[in-house]
Amino acid sequence: MATKSSVLAGARSAAGYTQEKFAFALGVDVSTVGRWETGTSAPLPTTRPKLAKLLRLSLVELDQLLRTVKAQSSHRATKSAWTDPGVGSRLSQLSLLDDLRRSIIGRSALAGKSSDQRQLMQAVNRAHRLYQHADYEAAAKMLPQVIDRLNGQLPSPTVAMQKACGYVAAAKLATKLGSGSLAWLAADRANLAALDAGSAELAGIARYQVACALLLNGHLDDAEEVVEEAIEDLRLAKGGDDVRVKISVQGALSLLAAVMAARSGAGQNARRRLRQAGEFAADLGCEGNFLWTGFGPTNVAIHELSVTVQLGEARRSYELGSFLDTDRLPDVLVGRRSQVHLDLGRAAMSVADDSLAVLHLLEAERVAKQAVSRNAGAREVIQVLLDRERHGATPGLRALALRAGVDA
Repeated sequence: MATKSSVLAGARSAAGYTQEKFAFALGVDVSTVGRWETGTSAPLPTTRPKLAKLLRLSLVELDQLLRTVKAQSSHRATKSAWTDPGVGSRLSQLSLLDDLRRSIIGRSALAGKSSDQRQLMQAVNRAHRLYQHADYEAAAKMLPQVIDRLNGQLPSPTVAMQKACGYVAAAKLATKLGSGSLAWLAADRANLAALDAGSAELAGIARYQVACALLLNGHLDDAEEVVEEAIEDLRLAKGGDDVRVKISVQGALSLLAAVMAARSGAGQNARRRLRQAGEFAADLGCEGNFLWTGFGPTNVAIHELSVTVQLGEARRSYELGSFLDTDRLPDVLVGRRSQVHLDLGRAAMSVADDSLAVLHLLEAERVAKQAVSRNAGAREVIQVLLDRERHGATPGLRALALRAGVDA
């Protein structure tokens, strides 16, 4: 449904398209169209000619329209920063990403200056822990310094390994906050560094992030191809020092493949990948977090919930959610715990049970304070709930939207 503040949504509606039909015509995911319309991401240049044709606009007119959407998005972010008392102590989402982008694409002032390798890897590990703990603001403040230090090191296999790990953390954060361009850039750097390091497991987790970036930018087919290749390459690779790392990366890739299959409506393939991931979890034999995958039996169950949500199986989603015991996860995986409630919130939204959707979003926020306000997908759900609020207020929705910086 078109948002009242989005000129792109208005142009789409005027051309006779729902979000679903528009996404199908462009060959992208519905959530991608939603991000374009809210200004959290923009169509890639290769997509714009077809986009302009569907909207019956010239490329110049489309460019002007997209600039307007971006300006509206920036205005909403600025407005929320002044009106939301919870925002005063945090940087805006855009500035967080700008700091990280400058570190990744800029020339490091630390070039040629060596750092203590052990301390540097500890910093990389801390950045990953902050992300997994859903403290995205702290991770965003820390990562630019870590990337600067990594880029200042003289080349070596050890440095390449550390760079791959650091860029994976940066790609995760950019994906979570909804920046498709930065997610792609960081994931690509992670993949190149992993290849330099000669680690099949690192290459696998880097390509996981490449696929996530492609997915965020609306390239589902390309993302599926990257994951399929990564799974096969890892299967053929010789085992590293710890077989549990390889199993965890294989399992994580299988889960991502399952979610993507569900997004494309391939339920049978999605369930096949879930079964494959379950076999890897059984081989692992524990709730692990090797190479920051958070992979284990409970993670498989969480992704099964995500798959049922993507397939529109709301009743099955509720059943799975009632049996999930996230207390089994490693303590650091706070963000993964909140994801259960975000998925259940989306399931409730899909069947127009908006009060229940808000309750799950509130629970996700309780589990991890930034799980909603800093999550592009959660903000999209809030926007949909606000857009179709009709008779009276949905309890808790307006306050939640204010805290998340979503313009009501």
